[in-house]
Amino acid sequence: MADYSQASGNYARRAPSRAGNRRKKFSPAIQWILSVVLMGLIFAVYFDLCLIFTRFNLFDLTAGAKWILLLVLAALSIILIVLLALYGDWKRPVIALLVCLTLYIPANYSNLGKIPYLRTLWIQTAYSTMRHQGLMHLFLPWITDAECKRVDAAKLAQVGHNSTAEHEETAEDILSVPDFQDEIVKEIEEEDPGFDALTDEQKRFYTLFYELDRDSCESYLAEHPAAVENGYANILINHSALGDQGTSIRTKLGEKVLAIDAANGILIVEIDAKDRRSGTTSRAVLAVAKDPSRLRLCPATTLPHYGQVVGKIAQANGGVLAMTGSGFIDEGGVGNGGQIAGFAMCSGVTYGDHYGYGYKRIELHENNWFYIADAYTKCGTGTTDCMEFQPSLFVDGVRQDIGAWYAVNPRACIGQSKYGEILMLCVEGRRSDSPGCSLETCSDILERHRAETAMNCDGGTTAILWFRGNPIIHCSNSAIPQGRYLPNAWVYQGK
Repeated sequence: MADYSQASGNYARRAPSRAGNRRKKFSPAIQWILSVVLMGLIFAVYFDLCLIFTRFNLFDLTAGAKWILLLVLAALSIILIVLLALYGDWKRPVIALLVCLTLYIPANYSNLGKIPYLRTLWIQTAYSTMRHQGLMHLFLPWITDAECKRVDAAKLAQVGHNSTAEHEETAEDILSVPDFQDEIVKEIEEEDPGFDALTDEQKRFYTLFYELDRDSCESYLAEHPAAVENGYANILINHSALGDQGTSIRTKLGEKVLAIDAANGILIVEIDAKDRRSGTTSRAVLAVAKDPSRLRLCPATTLPHYGQVVGKIAQANGGVLAMTGSGFIDEGGVGNGGQIAGFAMCSGVTYGDHYGYGYKRIELHENNWFYIADAYTKCGTGTTDCMEFQPSLFVDGVRQDIGAWYAVNPRACIGQSKYGEILMLCVEGRRSDSPGCSLETCSDILERHRAETAMNCDGGTTAILWFRGNPIIHCSNSAIPQGRYLPNAWVYQGK
């Protein structure tokens, strides 16, 4: 085809168009996607190199598999670079790279504001839940290594911090121990001048449940006379089920009372667990069981094939109160509770193998007292029930250093007060209104309740507390309100 030239008055042939030779560009959206994928691959190559050189074992791959993965990632990166060079705009991958660096560098190295806390929280959550450890090694290799070493150091620091004093008396209902009863009555009389005017039945009740604020309790009983129609010794108030609002009864510490089971010596309270480091507040539930002779670590009847939920284990063993017991092998977060992690003893029958150096064991002896020992050692004489985990929280009434476990998570702890009472504490977590707390916060709560001995149990989705047929804390996985399948549970048996 020719065009007419007015300058020369002649027709001239048009130069051949290059439009047909131009490559068709990817759409901007496709270019952005490829750019982001490219940056991810570049970071993956970089960090996989770091993992190889620092001998990390990403997803348990062998060294040969790591090199194959590295070559595959490098090849994919080169292909994407060529594609973007031929069919895209070089500015987009550069922008994507800058954005990645802008996000990554502060996350990895900055100590401003809450960045160090959130960074460490993510790492600790990974290692306490076994969910995203590979991602930790991938994106924060050096910091993860440093944090793991710090946690290991904290575990090792607890080695040798074990129970030393052997209790001379057998722990029973605190009213059957004269020294305990005299100490409690003296304390009550100092706080409550009207205590001496009460009936013997009331005195026994308020001595057993010395934590209660008497005015709020009497006010509640006046409004609900049916609760006391069978006498104070048989009071049964239960507003602990999920969805219940609890009672108007308060403890002297200001905690809301959810349940009182006088016949079985059980007091259940709701506590606002305020975490010092994160500034968050979560829902905690503490059950105080007055007679330790009724406590046993009971196995699931389905072992070793799979575990059972806490409620099933409790009901099979005459329990009115129960909570999380041993941890279990949970690869990929899909364990069925059939394989106990660590060593356990249930009424003299043993399960599993001892944890290694740095782990702890909580032992219930024939005298109904808890003792703390190193997991790698043999069980103490007179042990009837025990489980292993870490860390210990209280030993011989002394609060233990647990500074490495301050991630905000669902928690489960078991212990015993100076009066022999069993303390079962669970904290809800991973919920919008209750993110969880650190073990430091758990120790704060247990200390206010005079803990003598206490240890952390398996938390996360495993943390559960059960009373009279119902779970009384929300499992962190709302799809399984009864909690996960567990190999065993601490069960407090009822009359």
